[in-house]
Amino acid sequence: MREIVLDKVSKTYDKQSFAVEDVEVSIRPGEFFVLVGPSGCGKSTLLRMLAGLEEISAGSLSLGGKLANHLPPNKREISMVFQNYALYPHLSVEENIMFGLKVRKISKQERKRRVQEAATMLGLSDYLKRKPRELSGGQRQRVALARTVVSQAPICLMDEPLSNLDAQLRGQMRVEIRQLQQQLGMTMIYVTHDQVEAMTMGDRIMVLRDGKVQQIGTPLEIYNQPVNKFVAEFIGSPPMNMARASIIDGRLVAGNELSIKLSQSDLAKIGNRSITLGIRPEHIHQANGQGRVRTTLLNVEILGNETLLAFNVNNTIWKAKWPGQWQLTAGSPIELSIDREQIFIFDEISEEVVSSPFNKDTVLEGVQTL
Repeated sequence: MREIVLDKVSKTYDKQSFAVEDVEVSIRPGEFFVLVGPSGCGKSTLLRMLAGLEEISAGSLSLGGKLANHLPPNKREISMVFQNYALYPHLSVEENIMFGLKVRKISKQERKRRVQEAATMLGLSDYLKRKPRELSGGQRQRVALARTVVSQAPICLMDEPLSNLDAQLRGQMRVEIRQLQQQLGMTMIYVTHDQVEAMTMGDRIMVLRDGKVQQIGTPLEIYNQPVNKFVAEFIGSPPMNMARASIIDGRLVAGNELSIKLSQSDLAKIGNRSITLGIRPEHIHQANGQGRVRTTLLNVEILGNETLLAFNVNNTIWKAKWPGQWQLTAGSPIELSIDREQIFIFDEISEEVVSSPFNKDTVLEGVQTL
């Protein structure tokens, strides 16, 4: 296992704009590290620089304490799993798995041993003589994983490997990949745009936006303590509810629906800023006599184990997530309460957190009638 250190790593193609800019992070040996962000944010570009498939424009990359900026891919001891599996259609499963070992001139006996071990580990023993076209999507992905196992590389890079699978199979493969990584003790860097994958698989997450790092931390750190509005909205399903708000007579007001009395310390933090109010769907409950919001239901989604309610706050659609099955009707009036301890306030211009559940003393009270 080797530590991976990126020091102000950047990538530019035209010397005017950056696809990746000033990435600084130390990835620990044996860590499952996830790169997450929307399409075009630089995730795959960063992964390709790690693999040696893209040249680093500025900064330094160290693998195991050695500078690796100009090290060719075959000298980096890195394996890679791609989105499209990259299997040879004319070769059998067994031949696909051992192809890299043949290129490296590993002995025939050792190749056979490694393939058998990997096939057993990934449930492919009965499919070794089949061609890729005879396999399901999940089985093809296991073949790609088996090539990683037999290579015995200490670092594995994965570029959205589950995006071609259906939802149920993605959930199954998430568990299998995480178990495989823990069993082998390899350092894994995993690229995804799916925040559910990031939250459920990663030891730590790096959130990227427009080539820049927004936040690095454990899944719960990023979920509970987002540093800005982008991270707060991107991490979480459904995303955090947001609405523009104003300060009126010492209160935070969002449209006609909501009024929040603020402490003097919060008022001092906000000052003359333009602000946005944020609250997660699970922190909006049935009316309990405080922090009520009177509104009209726009939509009701009963998902079996939970129910999602959609409604308006200051001309913005908000969602509440309630456990259980709630037989409610769209178009009917409803009264809700907000968890007063879980309110976020963001600067409208910089999008940075002004006040959060970890640094504020906010009192939520009163009802504004629609």
